[in-house]
Amino acid sequence: MNLLSGWLLSPQFSIEIQAEDDFSKQIEEQPGGISLLILSENDYNSNSAKFEFPISFMGTVKTKILYPLNNTGKNFFYIIPKDEPKKLAYEEPGKAHIISHMGALLSAPLLQLANKFENEVKFFVTFSEDLKTKIKFENHEFILGLLQKSISNKVTKNLQQKKSVVVLDQSLFSNECLIKAQALSDAMCYTRSFINMPPNILNPETYEMHLRSLIKFECEKAHEPNHIQIEVFDDQELIKQNCGLIIAVGKGSEVKPRLIKLTYTTHQSLNKMPHVSLIGKGITFDSGGYDIKPSSGMRIMKKDMGGSAAALGIFLACARLKLPMKLTCWLPLAENMISGQAMRPGDVYRARNGLQIEIDNTDAEGRLVLADALNLACEENPDWIIDLATLTGAARVALGTMIDCLYGNDKETTQLLFKTGLETGDWVWKVPLPADYESYLDSNVSDMANSGTSGFAGSITAALFLQKFVTIPQWNHIDTYMWCDKPTGLWSEGSGATGKCVRLVTRSIETFISRL
Repeated sequence: MNLLSGWLLSPQFSIEIQAEDDFSKQIEEQPGGISLLILSENDYNSNSAKFEFPISFMGTVKTKILYPLNNTGKNFFYIIPKDEPKKLAYEEPGKAHIISHMGALLSAPLLQLANKFENEVKFFVTFSEDLKTKIKFENHEFILGLLQKSISNKVTKNLQQKKSVVVLDQSLFSNECLIKAQALSDAMCYTRSFINMPPNILNPETYEMHLRSLIKFECEKAHEPNHIQIEVFDDQELIKQNCGLIIAVGKGSEVKPRLIKLTYTTHQSLNKMPHVSLIGKGITFDSGGYDIKPSSGMRIMKKDMGGSAAALGIFLACARLKLPMKLTCWLPLAENMISGQAMRPGDVYRARNGLQIEIDNTDAEGRLVLADALNLACEENPDWIIDLATLTGAARVALGTMIDCLYGNDKETTQLLFKTGLETGDWVWKVPLPADYESYLDSNVSDMANSGTSGFAGSITAALFLQKFVTIPQWNHIDTYMWCDKPTGLWSEGSGATGKCVRLVTRSIETFISRL
């Protein structure tokens, strides 16, 4: 982990699980021990007589603030607000989304109180009975919301040097729950960290170095040296594999492109081994090529590898959770730069599946690297392929930064992702793939162009391009953003990378393999 240590995001809390009976004793023994009771607004209003001290001395009690239960300075209560996270159109927020929202809301007041202590502080947290009932079956989401939002809620720079411990009672939380929450949180931290890395630090070559270090760490953590296999297709191997489109995109850079394949296989004995394949666009910097981006559009193009970071986070979450399956992850990596060797508008390159592709726009490079990776993934005939990519500005024009365009060739898997997005708050919206729009990709000199000349339906035509390289019956494409321009979501740190697809796809994979 040494390579990543300077960039890896880390929550400001660590979590412990222990019996509630031990809380009062430990609080007395520890100078920094604090007891915290969490209630709902309804529960507080029906029992307000119990809380005379804060009402008398603090004025009107407001939610989102910690209040003392007595004058010892060690007993506090907190009211979870009634307001739930915003819903998507007519769809109500899912239970997982609501519960992670609760954990996120608690993060800021805990950090504010922790900031008053010079040393580490322990919060011994208990819940009112109505809240226990509400979060019982999605309790790991509460921990996840608390951990992830604490990254965004750094109150002072001192908090980066110390962590506060949140102790939860065994009556509601188990070690298995904690393991799941930490697996998802770590995966989202990996995703966000890779996206945030500057492009002079993260390129196709150093991406491989960071990845090898990370995979070694994860295998050691799992106590299984072969827990995850890594295979690297360098530029010479890409030529041998006829991956002409990945080679074309990387031609303009001094750093050669490569394709990384990760494989996780369960050690459980199964009658049928479910196989899911992930593919993530890994353009570590996108200048636009000769169709160069304006300076405003190029400013955050380090995030153009966000699809690969999301795929990596999902892969590591599934491996950490030891899901009973085979999971492969394909990461085509390249820089889209300008030089005497760079691809030009009008060039024609052969894809791995034999199709001749005319370059209409050098800034439509993401679909090119995905195309060759899709062809390789389909050769293994997995049960389901999901590709993730920061692919088009058209998707952002249509749906903004918080909702992603979802495409697919199978109704069931597309509906699964859509419904799971409502549950987790990682929203995706189903977009059609009308065959008539394929004419936008017509070329006079090759089988197809990489971009449409009309300017209409940009996200749809990109998905239609990708579909030409899909040969299995269950495929989905998520045109995502992986960035937050404002701190409007749970999984962002002000303006910066998000990990929003990790929970969505990991949970969808869990459901998918349980149905096979």
